Amino acid sequence: MPDQIKTDELQELRETVRRLQRENQETIADRQELIAANHAEVRHLKQTIEAMRDKMEELRADKQIEVQQAISESSNEIDHLKNTIGAMREQMEEMGFEKQRAVQEGLAAANDQITQLVAIITAVREEMENQRIQYSEEIQQIKRTARDEQNQLQQTIVALRKQLEGDNGG
Repeated sequence: MPDQIKTDELQELRETVRRLQRENQETIADRQELIAANHAEVRHLKQTIEAMRDKMEELRADKQIEVQQAISESSNEIDHLKNTIGAMREQMEEMGFEKQRAVQEGLAAANDQITQLVAIITAVREEMENQRIQYSEEIQQIKRTARDEQNQLQQTIVALRKQLEGDNGG
């Protein structure tokens, strides 16, 4: 029996070795599957990273384009506003010149009117003075005539008195 035991033990050992080899091969196969899965996952992650980089670059490029468009639009709007402000300044200056011209024309017209009114007033004063002088002369003439008539009437009265006195008894 000792040989039998040895054979059984040997058999058992062989089976254990085979089982261990199988387990080892299974473990190696599992590891290889895990490695393959890891490689596949790494490859997938690399592809994902690459896709994300591409998307980031695309987004960055789109953002850059948007920024450039915004800058361009702002620049165009600024230019438009500058042109509008320039045109408005020109209009305001033109309106100022027109207002100044209108004021000057108004002043000139007022000065002309004042000059005409002064001339009319002077002419009216002169006419009034001439009429006053004329009326004064007429009054003097009337007074002289009245004095002369009064003197003549007094002389007539004196003469008639003398005549009456001479006719009455004189």
